[in-house]
Amino acid sequence: MAGVTIPQPPRIPVRKIKYNGDLWGTFEVFVLSQSPERLVAWEPRGTYIRRRSGWAMRYDHLQFFYPQQWYVISADYGMNGQLRHCYCDVTLPWQPPTPTRWEIEYVDLELDLRAHPSGIYTIYDEDEFDEAIVAMDYPDEVRDGALQALQQLIEAAKSWQAPFAHIPTQLPRLDLHYLRTTSPEWKLSLREMGLMP
Repeated sequence: MAGVTIPQPPRIPVRKIKYNGDLWGTFEVFVLSQSPERLVAWEPRGTYIRRRSGWAMRYDHLQFFYPQQWYVISADYGMNGQLRHCYCDVTLPWQPPTPTRWEIEYVDLELDLRAHPSGIYTIYDEDEFDEAIVAMDYPDEVRDGALQALQQLIEAAKSWQAPFAHIPTQLPRLDLHYLRTTSPEWKLSLREMGLMP
């Protein structure tokens, strides 16, 4: 029917910045669910990352933002919807979006972890983290918070405990951004992913 707007998941801009305020890059995601504990967003393949020359994401991702935690998790899914790995950015805790400030902005602290459901993990950018401590003058509490967050993620990754245990290992579908939020398919998909009761 002409002129009718189909309610799709709300799109939200994401700004990733460095501790000194420099912009790392920007992109957009679709909000799937939001609670005081976490915001879950959908980043479909083809999402354009605006950074230097920029690039389009090759795989589908679920993004998990935790206001009380020092990390952001990006769950990477293959073409069959199977979880490949989780890439974790160690960050400062961030402020959730509000109706008057509808965006996600978080501060990356250079330290990263890639975790696989098998329990294997890899730490990235330790040298960059050490350099940033000096170059960007991280306070002791920021350095310590980042290292504690990394250790927490390592311990969780070893036995695939929370927060990883709450991340779907299989997506029910790969077109979440095209679903109507009022449709049975939307509710069923979120339920299958553990994002709603």
